[in-house]
Amino acid sequence: MENNKQTKVTALVPAYQAAEFIQPTLDSLSAQTRGNFDVIISVDLCEDDTHAICQAHARRDPRFRVICQDRRMGYVGNCNFLLGEADADYVLFAFHDDLLAPAYVEKLCDVLDNRPEAILSFSDLLLTDVDGTRKNLAFTELEGIRDPVLRGLTMLRKGVHWWIPNRGVFRLQESRKIRGIKTHGAGEFSADKPWLFHMSLLGEFARVPETLCHKFFKPGSITKGWSFTREQQYEVAAACMRELWNSPLSTDQKIRLASPLIERMESLGRKIHGQPVPLIERLLKRW
Repeated sequence: MENNKQTKVTALVPAYQAAEFIQPTLDSLSAQTRGNFDVIISVDLCEDDTHAICQAHARRDPRFRVICQDRRMGYVGNCNFLLGEADADYVLFAFHDDLLAPAYVEKLCDVLDNRPEAILSFSDLLLTDVDGTRKNLAFTELEGIRDPVLRGLTMLRKGVHWWIPNRGVFRLQESRKIRGIKTHGAGEFSADKPWLFHMSLLGEFARVPETLCHKFFKPGSITKGWSFTREQQYEVAAACMRELWNSPLSTDQKIRLASPLIERMESLGRKIHGQPVPLIERLLKRW
C-alpha cells in the first residue's frame, strides 16, 4: 500500500468507433486493484455512441475523465494527445478493445516500483482473432538484457512479438524524451514499433510472466486493414533509424545499431526497385 501512495498511474484510452465493444474495457479498468489510479479517455471524432458510453461510465466512476475531440486526430494524434494530458509517474495505453485482469496495473506497477532500471513492464497476452481462434503470446526475448544495443537489436529482429509491450506500464517522464509516437512515410503503419524501439534504448523492459491482458482483433481493426508491403516495412525501418539518431546512445552504440538497419533497408530497397538505391538521399527526404 505504501507504494500505491508514492506512485500515481494513469490509464490512457484512445477510443474511436468503439460503441459495440468498449464497455467491457471500461469495466476492466474500473476493476483494477491498484490505488492512486485514474483513467483519461480521448474519444476521437466518430459517428457512433462511443462518447456517450464513456461519459455514462465516468459518471459512475469518478476516476475517469472523458475528452471528446472535435476534429479527427487519428490513432497517433490521439495517443500523443493523451500523453500530453497525463500527469502521473506511470502510464499505460489501455486500448479500447483490450481487457485487463484486475491485478494487471498493480502487478506491473510493483515491478517498476522495485526495478529503477526498467522503463516499462508488461505481461503475457491472450489474443483472440477475428475468427474466434485464441493463442497465448509471450515476448520473452528481452529478458535479462541490460545492454541497450542488444535490446534494440532484439526489437528489430524479425518474427518477435515486439508489439506486446505496447500494452505495458511505463515511466511517463522517461517516455517524453521520445516526443511522442510519430507517423512516417507509410502513415500510421506500425507507428508503435519505432516508438517502442526508442523506449528499449532508454531502459529495460520487464516481463511479468502471467497472462493478464486479453487482446481482441475486431473486423474493423486497423491492423487487419494493413497490407504489410515491402514499402511499408521500408518506411518503418527508416523511422527506427530516425529514432536511433535522436536517442541518447553514444555514437559508437548508434553505429552498431545502424548497420543492421541499413542492411535491412538496402535489402528492401533492392526488392522494391530492382536495383540498389542511394540510401542516404532517401533518408534525408524523410527527415
